[in-house]
Amino acid sequence: MSAGLLEASDLVRHYQVRKGGRLFGENATLRAVDGVSFSLQPGRTLGLVGESGCGKTTTARLVLGLLPLTSGEIRLEGEVLPATQSKRWRDLRRVMQMVYQNPLAALDRRIEVGRQVMEPLAIHGIGKSKAERRDRAMAILESVGLQAHHFIRYPHELSGGQRQRIVLARALILEPRLLVCDEPISALDVSIQAQVVNLLLDLQAKMGLAYLFISHDLRMVRQVSHEVAVMYLGRIVERGDPDRLFTAPAHPYTQALVSAIPVATRTRRQRLILKGDPPNSVDIPAGCAFHARCPMAVARCRSETPALRALEDGRQVACHLAAAS
Repeated sequence: MSAGLLEASDLVRHYQVRKGGRLFGENATLRAVDGVSFSLQPGRTLGLVGESGCGKTTTARLVLGLLPLTSGEIRLEGEVLPATQSKRWRDLRRVMQMVYQNPLAALDRRIEVGRQVMEPLAIHGIGKSKAERRDRAMAILESVGLQAHHFIRYPHELSGGQRQRIVLARALILEPRLLVCDEPISALDVSIQAQVVNLLLDLQAKMGLAYLFISHDLRMVRQVSHEVAVMYLGRIVERGDPDRLFTAPAHPYTQALVSAIPVATRTRRQRLILKGDPPNSVDIPAGCAFHARCPMAVARCRSETPALRALEDGRQVACHLAAAS
């Protein structure tokens, strides 16, 4: 196996908040990310899934240096990532780039998209002249399926799929090795989603890119990922090969997520309906954080937090019952 591109070890991001009001509330800790570890190899994709508020986007922002770590460590090609305000991040931006959920919000509506694709080259001093930067921008636009006439268009003149390709081109212009894709297809029509996902897969094969792919669409996550991690209240509760994870999920929370995937079939499939909403990240219950919503919870689940343990098939699951089976 090739050397790890990205190694995240026990990532923690906590916020100090006032519980019950700003003036007279008690001090409390909001555990947005609470001990997340994973690794990424070149040319591989880690899919990160879970309900809204589980910590997926916070994890992505920690990786990109947009938020400081409370504790933990992130290594990029063996180098420990510096504090968020370090000047070293200017160089690291060439290695890691972000693909945003809303392409229109990620682009400046007043500036031609070609100039926006060229901008990172000027910021990093790449290219001897404006003409050379323009040529590189035209080449990257072609690589994401756009044409020369798109260079002088404005964001509002393009379709949603074209705008997402512009955002992707802007991220790729610096030739990064890692793309963090935070819901990159959720704002697109279904047919366009498939086009963008196929484009991401083609670019990965050609350029050896690693992806941290965050999405609520579990079908797409299964299609693009080499490994999937399921998050619940700031922790990873199951991780492993996507085919095994989606066909025979071991954690009750993963089972509920998989049962909710729409299927085009005439046969009825039983859906697992979870009770209530996830607890507030300030009031995470003792023991397993999922036990109040779990249909299989036992007394041990209410008092002992399960560790992420390996199963015989290579998956890791944080569940007392699954680990004991």
